[in-house]
Amino acid sequence: MRIFFAIAGVLVLGGCDGTTATDAGVDGGIFVDLPSAEAFTEGVTAFEPAPLDYSCLGTATAPIGGADVAVTFQLLDFQDDFVVVDTDVWLFTDNTIANDCSGPMCQAFRTDSIMGNANVTMPAGGWYSYRVLPHDGPTMGRRVFGVFQYNEPAPAAAGGSVEGNSVSGTTINLIPNLLGITREEGRAIVAGRFHDCVDSNVANAIVRIYDPDGNFIEPGLRATDPNYHYFTGLVTGNIPAQEAEYSAADGLYVALQIPWLDDRPYIVEGWANYGGEFQRVSCEAARIFTDSVTILNLGPMRQDADPACM
Repeated sequence: MRIFFAIAGVLVLGGCDGTTATDAGVDGGIFVDLPSAEAFTEGVTAFEPAPLDYSCLGTATAPIGGADVAVTFQLLDFQDDFVVVDTDVWLFTDNTIANDCSGPMCQAFRTDSIMGNANVTMPAGGWYSYRVLPHDGPTMGRRVFGVFQYNEPAPAAAGGSVEGNSVSGTTINLIPNLLGITREEGRAIVAGRFHDCVDSNVANAIVRIYDPDGNFIEPGLRATDPNYHYFTGLVTGNIPAQEAEYSAADGLYVALQIPWLDDRPYIVEGWANYGGEFQRVSCEAARIFTDSVTILNLGPMRQDADPACM
């Protein structure tokens, strides 16, 4: 399922309520009783209930890629879904985003001028990550904002295709025009969705982010403070729900105005009421980047997770 939502709506609602549901036994936060975790899949007009499958919780491992296969990478706009042409992308086949593209695990390419496509290779069935490099365009709608995405599944065989996300300058800068609120320079946005072992969306989960020193990033009351938000759970017209304290049927979360400390990985956790117990069900270590969107989906806790998650 491709992460797709109106990030303008994310920014408009960011910082409004200053609350997030967190574990009373974990430092820094407000405890809210969470309903039991539920699973949903996307239907034609609504998300449909599905069996929740956390059977791989604690035993899952990252997929091991096979031989390189040739696939098509297409870059699409995060909000409007139009093709993004003539844009530079770095694709990392080891799922680790580096500061440059000089190593053997990185492919640097530019999307074509017609369909936003590029021919790439990646390990069959493995995970990859990518970085969309920002650049100016003839209009704000064609200006490209930085995007980073981790844990993307490669096709199992040659001849397949994958989609990447791009964010336009219009989307990022809409908030000052609407509300007179200035986006804080040097901050980061982290977004993604909760999913279970069979890739269904997980509802009734919350997200927590820790900086590289292990400090929980507290939500605040001001529009410029860090904040955590969830969505309305609609198949079409989906936006953050200002009062939502946990994920809806879409499984989506977004963390706004995250302060950047340094290049070390941040820890992004998912928590849910599963099996009658409020517990950590997801944990990923990932670098975040200033003035950019980092997309990080949160699947079941893996036994080969980063040591910081243990």
